[in-house]
Amino acid sequence: MPYVTDTHSLVWYMTGDSKLSAGARRTFEDADAGQDHIFIPCIVFFELLYLVEKKKVAINFDSFVARVSSSRNYRVEPLCLPIIKKSRMIPREKIRDPWDRLIAATSLHLSFPLITRDESLKNIGLEIIW
Repeated sequence: MPYVTDTHSLVWYMTGDSKLSAGARRTFEDADAGQDHIFIPCIVFFELLYLVEKKKVAINFDSFVARVSSSRNYRVEPLCLPIIKKSRMIPREKIRDPWDRLIAATSLHLSFPLITRDESLKNIGLEIIW
């Protein structure tokens, strides 16, 4: 089954962070083993760059992008007008962060579960893997 990933889930997996749940880790490991595909919303890379620039995340952005780009089981999902339109289905009052709204909208657009720990995203009807 294909999945969509949130920023923190992908970063935690790629950096071996213990905050990643066992279920989420298995999902990424299955993708690494060629059993699943994980779609990465393009906005995830922008959020990651922002976090790196603010020194909130200590990773090499270019190496991170290269690692993901070289994998056959990770696919970057471009930000497109249909995803932006889907974001209108997600009330701003419930999800204030624009990155989260676009990541959630990508999950809705593709009809794939979202790998995230974000509790607020569970409340808008997404299938969540954690």
